[in-house]
Amino acid sequence: SQASPGSAPDPAYDLTRPGRARQVIGFLRHASGDRPVLRIEVTAAAANLTYLTEDDKAETIGYANGAISHLDSTIKYIDQARFDPDDFAFDDVAALFETAAEVSGSNQDQDLQINEYDHGNVLMTVTTTPESSTVFFRDDGSVINELDLTRAADIAEALADTVQNSPQVLSVTIKADALSVRVRTDEATVEERTRRAGLPTIVSTIKNSDKNPSFDSSLISPETIARLIAQTAGQGGRSPAPDVTVTINVESGRTEPLMRFQAGGTEIVTDMSGAVQEK
Repeated sequence: SQASPGSAPDPAYDLTRPGRARQVIGFLRHASGDRPVLRIEVTAAAANLTYLTEDDKAETIGYANGAISHLDSTIKYIDQARFDPDDFAFDDVAALFETAAEVSGSNQDQDLQINEYDHGNVLMTVTTTPESSTVFFRDDGSVINELDLTRAADIAEALADTVQNSPQVLSVTIKADALSVRVRTDEATVEERTRRAGLPTIVSTIKNSDKNPSFDSSLISPETIARLIAQTAGQGGRSPAPDVTVTINVESGRTEPLMRFQAGGTEIVTDMSGAVQEK
């Protein structure tokens, strides 16, 4: 039986059915007095919403077995990011659970959560127990993949996750296990955004007032970088091929960015199109 708006859903209510988790979270928000949301948790049978009270405490309200009730909150409010559940694509929890099972290899006791991951960055995750593996999702419901940072498509995904909406960047560094981008946020501060191969982007802030020039992030070609990583790794002639470190920035006294590819004792320096620069 469909629940009508304003009445609580009935007990045999599978929250993985399309639209249902969104509906139940709507009931919980309404029951919280539409207070700022700190955390959401959804399983096939139950949902919890943690919100910020008027006196800045975290309270949790839950739906299970057809009833809404206040729960003992295990969460302390320490300035966590608040978010709008409408910004996250959890309308089809079954599809998210299915993707998470494909990635993690388990569909045991799946639990969807939305809360702050790092520095105000709010993410959706699906965990499974007993393996307790976590699969990360972006707010549009796309999975945050495990990356191989020698492949063009994976370099492109890491760049999208770190460059974000910054047209100008100070530097990009690519290693086997992480890609980092530095962006100037004001005269005295640089933000470093790092996407590790298997984890979402984390952000750190660096006090820095150097006058280093930035460059246009659209000049970066993942295909060119992947080709030159393979070329640099192959030049040493060693097997297995050494890990390649790539650094892209505008060096002092220059106006255009250069790319440096280093592996073992080999170094290749190119312009952004991949043309090798004479030493």
